[in-house]
Amino acid sequence: MATTNIDQQRKFREDADAVANFSKRYYAILDTRRHNVDKFYQNQAKLIWNGTEIEGQNAIASYLVALPPTKHHIYALDFFSMKDLFPDEDTTYQVFVSGAVAYGSSESITVAKEKRLFSHTFVLTVDVISSTWVIVNECFRFHE
Repeated sequence: MATTNIDQQRKFREDADAVANFSKRYYAILDTRRHNVDKFYQNQAKLIWNGTEIEGQNAIASYLVALPPTKHHIYALDFFSMKDLFPDEDTTYQVFVSGAVAYGSSESITVAKEKRLFSHTFVLTVDVISSTWVIVNECFRFHE
């Protein structure tokens, strides 16, 4: 029984690192190489962006690529396993991110008043075909 607990703890730590690394890479891509953002989404992914629904990997990527340049600042990142809801899914997580994002050129985003607070929630899983972490669905909302 102790070995099972140790194995579960090890897997949780590995997944925690994977979720944190995915999130760090995702926001870095949004800020620096947004044209590559499609690789972070499952084919049938869904995004709700401040109430606007976008469906499909390519449509989401097109929407995000069209946004002005950004600089994200992550204040908090948390996640929990969705194994209770999906017993056969060992690597599916609900991820919660809060932070601030500044829009505009690099000269203008240094002004603190231009930052907008946001909440970003997404379901992250390992794609069965590519064996990579991908977003299945997400909701991004500004704090107004």
